[in-house]
Amino acid sequence: MSVHVLLVLVQLCFASLAVFGKAALGHVPANAIVLTRVAGATIVFVLLARGRGGFARRDLPRIVACSLLGVVLNQILFLNGLARTTAVNASVLGSMIPVFTAGVAMLTRREPPRARRLLGIAVALTGTLILVRGESFSFSDGHTIGNLLIVANSLSYACFLVLARTLAGRIAPSTFVALVFATALPFVAPMGVIAWTSFAPTGADLALLAFIVAVPTVGAYGLNQLALERAEASLVAAYVYLQPLLATVGAMALLGERPGVRVLVAGVLILLGLAVSR
Repeated sequence: MSVHVLLVLVQLCFASLAVFGKAALGHVPANAIVLTRVAGATIVFVLLARGRGGFARRDLPRIVACSLLGVVLNQILFLNGLARTTAVNASVLGSMIPVFTAGVAMLTRREPPRARRLLGIAVALTGTLILVRGESFSFSDGHTIGNLLIVANSLSYACFLVLARTLAGRIAPSTFVALVFATALPFVAPMGVIAWTSFAPTGADLALLAFIVAVPTVGAYGLNQLALERAEASLVAAYVYLQPLLATVGAMALLGERPGVRVLVAGVLILLGLAVSR
């Protein structure tokens, strides 16, 4: 499978969280969703990782760091931020991940500065801002906390991408993801258990949670690690720009919406930016 096809699938899985996660947050506390995602993914990934190889003891500190950055902080910050801000704000701020990733990769000397990739990121960012109506973005008092949580989430995930890239090839993808989620479980369990005792889930809530575990968690993280085996962290991060576009397509399919000129222009710019970043 082409690495670019793989990266599109990764973003399709991640994009589904904005739609189904927002729906679930109407009834389910954010930290309950976090615990459900981590616990469900841990079970699946541990089963998939059986017999796939181990890891060197010297890599354990990096594995723990990846767990804290890519799972614990990433999920807690994003879901709690999404619950406190608008979809527009979250989409705009989520687009900062490639910028943070490129900056962290260059600051840590993991990747050399590349004018073409920076240009591609800038073009794709322009398309993303057009699609999510960046002119309506606001740091109003009602959304400030949520906005700051999404910014912190973007920085955390960017650091995870750069750090996880250093372990690619040394640990089997399924083993690495299993270790990352299993390590995260004790950190998210206390707040998650408290959240679960505060509400009574309906059948619809349980169905949403099952989807969130299967697609934007197991599917997204598993495919993302495979992508990191084949591509640089900044390229993986650049595909984050597809998330708003894919979310719009999902809204068209589910809600019967039709794209206007804004969506078409944004789509062209995002795809052009990704092509330049290759």
